Amino acid sequence: MQKINTIPLFTINIHRVHVPEWKKEGDRILSMVPFDNVKAKDTHLTYTDYFEKSEPVYAKDFLEIVQPYLEEFHKVAKYKFTRVTGLWCQKYKSRDYHVPHDHGSTGYSCVFYARMNANVHKSTLFFSPFPAEEGSRESSSIAVDEGNLVIFPSGLMHMAPPHDSNQERVIISLNLI
Repeated sequence: MQKINTIPLFTINIHRVHVPEWKKEGDRILSMVPFDNVKAKDTHLTYTDYFEKSEPVYAKDFLEIVQPYLEEFHKVAKYKFTRVTGLWCQKYKSRDYHVPHDHGSTGYSCVFYARMNANVHKSTLFFSPFPAEEGSRESSSIAVDEGNLVIFPSGLMHMAPPHDSNQERVIISLNLI
């Protein structure tokens, strides 16, 4: 009897880079985020400025420190994005989460872990776009630390799992199209 060959046909790449400048600049940049804005709350999040109409006051300073890493990623990215669209911050406290979602079919999305304790916080959970034979979807996360920037295809379904810690978890996200 012939041996069955399994051939991986498609893969999805997720990119991770550490931004060491965050250690020096992080507190200053996060001090610009208006975490006390009571309007910047969502159903399942302690804070999000995603729905704000204007560019966040911290955007320019944040982009200055991540821009070299975005430029380096551009060299290897299959889709040659031309600009950053949308930049927002989210804070998670105990029992906060963000429902499964994607960011559209074009470009890349980024999650920057601004406050992250890998010992107590869960990282973003990604869902396979390919259903398993029984119809369910596999999910997986990658190890991240504070100061990590994770870049992934915008169409990849993902979520922030329920936050089980009393320590705050803060992310800054953006899209590249």
